[in-house]
Amino acid sequence: MATDITFLMFSRFFHRVGILVLPILGLFLTACSRADLEVRQSTLDPKGPVAQVQYDVFMDTVYLVIVLFVLVGGLLVYAVARFRSRPGEVVKPKLEEGHGNPLVEIGLITASIGALVFIAIPTLSAIWYTDDVPKEAVATSKLSAWYPRVDANGKENYAKEVADQVLEIDVIGKQWWFRFEYPQLGLTSDAKRTVPNEIYIPRGKAVRINLRSEDVIHSFWIPKIAGKVDLIPGRKNYMWIQGDEVGHYYGQCAEFCGDSHAYMLFRCEVVEPEVFAEWVKSQKTDAAPVVAGSKAEKGKALFAAKTCAMCHNISGHFGAGNFGPDLTHIASRKSLAGAWLDNRDPKAQLALELKEKNTEASMPVDPAQLKANLIKWIGSSGVSHGADGKPTADVKPGNRMHYYKMFNVVGLRESHQKFTDEELDALAEYLLTLK
Repeated sequence: MATDITFLMFSRFFHRVGILVLPILGLFLTACSRADLEVRQSTLDPKGPVAQVQYDVFMDTVYLVIVLFVLVGGLLVYAVARFRSRPGEVVKPKLEEGHGNPLVEIGLITASIGALVFIAIPTLSAIWYTDDVPKEAVATSKLSAWYPRVDANGKENYAKEVADQVLEIDVIGKQWWFRFEYPQLGLTSDAKRTVPNEIYIPRGKAVRINLRSEDVIHSFWIPKIAGKVDLIPGRKNYMWIQGDEVGHYYGQCAEFCGDSHAYMLFRCEVVEPEVFAEWVKSQKTDAAPVVAGSKAEKGKALFAAKTCAMCHNISGHFGAGNFGPDLTHIASRKSLAGAWLDNRDPKAQLALELKEKNTEASMPVDPAQLKANLIKWIGSSGVSHGADGKPTADVKPGNRMHYYKMFNVVGLRESHQKFTDEELDALAEYLLTLK
């Protein structure tokens, strides 16, 4: 009996307090600062027109839901407070026959339709807007409007036929990394010039993205610039993006695609148009020759001996490989292993972001960090052994580096590569020369 009375007392206490707690909790949630939302992959901090439109649709939905919550919740609280039974009050239920109030029912149906229309209009408008580059953006974004067709040396940057087109980038998804090609600018796999995992786009210019997959379904997503769109095998898909603020943005695959889906990231560099032109020029250059007799030269020989050149292209050094990422300029990239390993000094990078209050601020590549990452990455997949004789842990589970049997190529024998610490150091030294 005493237990029942105690339970009843606590039940009434929490029931009454709960009515007050919920609004207070809502006030606390709305008190979150803007800085709490400005993280590296926040969809609530748009930095481009596509992301802004999608954010606006989301906020329209939030506003509607808040209104509905206040109305329904307010009526519920009123009914509970107004019609609750009092201590000592004897409640005699009334049985009435009826079919409800037609005006109330019609009003609720009308309000529901109105709520759907309220959401449908901006949603459909956003779908049409984000489907392809809008006409009003083409005039200022076409190549001839911001990218000189011929450089200072008289060399053609792009063909005359594409001068009135916006910049197009082919995004090819693979397990588990992205390959980026710029067909209008000559950066393609056919030309042995591709860019893995780091996409460059000019600030304030609309860019058309052609999405393709070479194996399974992937998804391309840069939260602060545009929502995700899938890469589907055997199907051509596309989207458009635009970055309005210079910075280093974080993207990733947003569709489960296998063992290392969670490790399938990429980076997006939004740069000024003139910086973009210089970057394209640098991507078209061959790798510099290594110094004779150096450790880098030994690493280059190992790159060939360990059959790395079968899968990776290094323009000017090795040109057979096209299965894995292009390594011609690997030492200039801020990330490695499908953008899973960061080649910048982590402490300095975090300090810069906090100082400038900007997650898109970026430190340059740190050679020491890059070398450590190269050794860690090449030495993963069970090819490097620790002091205890056991294989080192995989950086990306299931990755196909060193293990040719997974390629399913007829006649290609199974092969596991093994590396000593000295070999890993020499390979890293060689790759550090590829800027």
